[in-house]
Amino acid sequence: MSRNQRKRRAVLTMSAVGAAVLIAPAPAFAATTVGPIVVPPGASATIMDPQIAFATSPTVQFSTTACPAKLATTTTTAAGPWNAGSATRTNPNAVTFTVPGSGGPTGGPNGAIRPFFACAYDGNSAGVSNLQAGAPIWVGSAAQAGPSSGVSGGGNQVSVAASTPVLTGITAPAAVFTTGTCNATLGVNNPQNLVATAITKQTAAGFTLTVPSGVTTTGPGATQYSICLYDGSSANGSLLSIAPYTVTLLSVTPSSGSYLSSNGVTVTSGNAFLSGVTAPSVLLVGNAGCPATWSTAPINGTAPVAIIGNGVRRLSNTRAAVTLPPLPLIGSQPTGYQVCVYGNNNLLGSGTYTAGIVAMPTAVFPAAGPAAGGNTITVVGTDFPADPGRITATLGGVPLTNIQSLSDKAFTAQAPAHSAEANVALVVSTSAGTKALPGAYSYLNPIKVGPNTAPNNAASIDVSVQGTGFLGISFGNGGNTGRVFLVDGVYNGADAGAGARANGPVAECVNVLPLSDEELVCTLQLNRRLNAQGADFFNPMTYTNTLTTDVSAVAGSRVVVSAGGRFNANDVGQPILQSGNGNIPAGSIVTSVLSPAKAVISAPAVATSGSAFTATIGNSTPVRALTGTLTTATGSSTVGLTSGAFTRADVGRQFFGTTGIPNGTTITSVTPGGASATLSAPATAGTAGTIANVSISEGQTSISGTALAATDSGAVVLPNAVGVPAGATLGAITPGTSATLSVAATATAAGVTVPVQRPVTGSLYAAAPVAEGAYNLVVVSNGAPDAANNDPDYFQTDVTSSSTFTVAAF
Repeated sequence: MSRNQRKRRAVLTMSAVGAAVLIAPAPAFAATTVGPIVVPPGASATIMDPQIAFATSPTVQFSTTACPAKLATTTTTAAGPWNAGSATRTNPNAVTFTVPGSGGPTGGPNGAIRPFFACAYDGNSAGVSNLQAGAPIWVGSAAQAGPSSGVSGGGNQVSVAASTPVLTGITAPAAVFTTGTCNATLGVNNPQNLVATAITKQTAAGFTLTVPSGVTTTGPGATQYSICLYDGSSANGSLLSIAPYTVTLLSVTPSSGSYLSSNGVTVTSGNAFLSGVTAPSVLLVGNAGCPATWSTAPINGTAPVAIIGNGVRRLSNTRAAVTLPPLPLIGSQPTGYQVCVYGNNNLLGSGTYTAGIVAMPTAVFPAAGPAAGGNTITVVGTDFPADPGRITATLGGVPLTNIQSLSDKAFTAQAPAHSAEANVALVVSTSAGTKALPGAYSYLNPIKVGPNTAPNNAASIDVSVQGTGFLGISFGNGGNTGRVFLVDGVYNGADAGAGARANGPVAECVNVLPLSDEELVCTLQLNRRLNAQGADFFNPMTYTNTLTTDVSAVAGSRVVVSAGGRFNANDVGQPILQSGNGNIPAGSIVTSVLSPAKAVISAPAVATSGSAFTATIGNSTPVRALTGTLTTATGSSTVGLTSGAFTRADVGRQFFGTTGIPNGTTITSVTPGGASATLSAPATAGTAGTIANVSISEGQTSISGTALAATDSGAVVLPNAVGVPAGATLGAITPGTSATLSVAATATAAGVTVPVQRPVTGSLYAAAPVAEGAYNLVVVSNGAPDAANNDPDYFQTDVTSSSTFTVAAF
């Protein structure tokens, strides 16, 4: 809605719509509201409109007619307009203001409320400031109901009192309940079930009434009503005040049950409806509303069912337990009953209950499944509703999801997650009631992993593991503590000799954090695989595989053969060396192992071997030496080169023996062009520094300085303002005296500080990540070797499709 449209809406003349505005403000001022709607002089209220951003310094003016488009000049006459005592924008869509205590709008005789308009403007200049929003407001005596809330269906007594004697001279007050806006006069067309009864004037400011039966709520939330107080002497009796009133429905739990048997329910309210009641009683009414007072007389030809004595147990001021007897059905269909609660023979409130034919489960297929849940089960039995929305069920106390009806004899559902347990009960509930099937289903001990895939250049992958029994495991990093392993196949921790396990882990998920008994998180490192003992990372720097008189090659082929079948997965990525390089070219690397007898190398053989020759794989030989070209920064995960370039083949390779880079740190990615790469762990030292007290001369390719050191040889000058060209390299160092520059100085200066990079030598060794493929994550209660044979309480989770973890680039 445009600003002009809103302005035109706000300035409709009182003669045209005044009465309608006061009777029904919602249509007239769609989004603009005032709260509270009744405000005594001197009190505050707030005008709100979510569609309007109010001015930061607004003015609120009261008018007896519709809001004018421009701020009017105030007067002190009874006709107004009057400005609010104060007006403050409390948030962009709301302005709080004060009704003047004097010299402003006032109530009617004895404080009866009178209608006005509250108009908000964007400034304080009469004839200039623009109207932003307006809404009706009643000024006068606000009223309060006691209690201010009650249960659905009425019948309870309420006291209503105004803050001033609005009933002076009025002998017949009247009251009408509404969820809308009070009419300006009593009128003659009010719905009778909303007109209060048994009104008794108590004082000039208040009276008591009985809440009519039409004051209801369908629940489960409360319904807000207004009690409109009138001079009831005639249909033209004026509105005196308004009191807020809240209606709640008594909650009956469960809300339905079998018509054939007795059922226990609780009746609950958010209000203390049983306060002062020591012996509540209940009537069950099947075809009408609750009687206002206790009576077992027939209603519409049928007597209510009375429940007294031990059948109704008061548990607290807000709660009672009721034993419902078997109840008849009407037309063999589910039949609704009003549960009417009484105290001292007076109606306290009511709720609803349905008697019906209860569904009967007889079996679950399959009868077992994973503790992680998520699998589909089929429940068979009788009398299931055709509408799946009318069926709820629990398995082991946990709700089933995605219930789909197949017929009145079967439905499918998704089993929930549950701790491992045999023979849990299935409980099926419908609108007709609840039935249990004991021992219906067993939960097994698998786990569910998420995410379940990651690339093997990842140094840190947080994984959620859902299962059961995690709080009973003492997780740690070694010894007999619980562990989470990544395994190729089924984990077998049996001792296979030399500390190795029969089928040990290729990686470990560390930093285990149990979130609950059913979930933990841990961190997988895939860029480095474990050694055969599963106790540490495989170290390519110390690895050697010597194949003595065992290898043969064919010229032009990249496949080499081991007669003794001595190739293994640890050879991948390692240099392969042959003395004299007669067959295998220098610098060759094993790129893959096809089998114990065959491997592929990075370059084709240069000659066919006449007989088997000796080759050494690994042997502490770096794959690549970065001599004097590596730059780092403390705490940074970026490493650079002053010459040469990183390549994609470097991804996954590990640094060992490199200053400033922790041993085992891998390259996880390479920038385009290869000038820098990303590390799996930040550098612990940097190569940037300075050389102090340096003297230079313009056009000269030498510098002098007492701080020059032998370690400055090869240093690269960084950008500076002293006259040494960035990128120049230092050489021919005479410690404490001089050095040469690869580029002449561009200025003459003495005693200056020159920033430099002092590149270090880096050694890259073969990548040793977890090989790509499908693995299983397994939780073990004891990670020590041979724990299954030595620990009587040992257990490990099962291998299932949900425990699979795939190591792959995509």
